[in-house]
Amino acid sequence: MPGLCGIVKLGGSLARHPKLSTWLAAIAGDGRAWLVVPGGGPFADAVRTLQAALGFDDRVAHAAAILSMQQYALFLAARERRLMPVERPAEIAAAAASGRAMLWLPWAMVGRDGSIEASWRVSADSLALILAIRLAAPELVLVKAAALPAPPVTLAELAARGILDPAFPELASGYRGCIRLARAEAPQTLAGGGLIPTREPLLAASGDPTLHRCGVRE
Repeated sequence: MPGLCGIVKLGGSLARHPKLSTWLAAIAGDGRAWLVVPGGGPFADAVRTLQAALGFDDRVAHAAAILSMQQYALFLAARERRLMPVERPAEIAAAAASGRAMLWLPWAMVGRDGSIEASWRVSADSLALILAIRLAAPELVLVKAAALPAPPVTLAELAARGILDPAFPELASGYRGCIRLARAEAPQTLAGGGLIPTREPLLAASGDPTLHRCGVRE
């Protein structure tokens, strides 16, 4: 999407993190059109608890978890009012063209999307990746409160450690952009750096000129 700088996923685990406001201010004040994807945080935890108590299936839990992301987005919007709430591609394109930093409300685009696996294998990380693929975003930055391993590390290894969800590595084979993981304690890595996982062999070896490599801007 022309003008879109990249996507930043802010996990729900950052809800009480002391650097959350710093991340939001950095994104909003960067002068480029970043799109923030919210996690689910305590709202998603409530869905897990209710599923165990009430016994509804994963299809219902998946929809409720996306609504939990919507709730967390409203919380983030209240913390940083310079971020423009957006729902659909046309809104995102218009804001990106004007250089506005944005905050994604996910329900309108993916809440009823039957092509997305309805299970806990697909978390907000994978939904951020799906959005990055659909918008052809050049970069996806995943901000993590958890400790990150030293490189080299593959996406599959990160999923096995629980740092990424199980669906992420397979979905990433369809993404042409750069994937970076950033530590919550280091908002300066919005500009670059962080952990750059080793891509799967098919994509990493690709000579496709449309592939956006980390640190490279066409």
